[in-house]
Amino acid sequence: MDNKIRVQQFQDDLARHFAGEAVDFTAHFTEQTKWHLPQSTASPLLQGRNAVIAMFEQGVSSYYQPDTMRFEHLHRIAEDDLVHSHFSLTAKTATGQHYHNHYQSLFRLEEGLIAEVWEYFDTAYLNAVFSGG
Repeated sequence: MDNKIRVQQFQDDLARHFAGEAVDFTAHFTEQTKWHLPQSTASPLLQGRNAVIAMFEQGVSSYYQPDTMRFEHLHRIAEDDLVHSHFSLTAKTATGQHYHNHYQSLFRLEEGLIAEVWEYFDTAYLNAVFSGG
């Protein structure tokens, strides 16, 4: 399967999951997947498929109201085993505040599965929203 399509399918499944549909995320990731978040976040590295899936299945709802999460995919570019995705996320926080941030994610795939992700976003904005600033 084309790597660009694989990342699109994962991102589509993520949106479906936050809309309340049941999704099997294990089909998207290698067992040893690594997810890198910006250094200024509380957990800048998640290691292993289970930790990455837990971020989507449990961690997100402590920050956002999942049913309000809307993704707008702006660009998706692929070369060899790498796929770059530029998107925005609009949502209500768990406390009801408006949130709108832009993201850049670089996915590395192995044999059609996501093996590593580097995710970047405006952490100063995120921290301001979640600290009530």
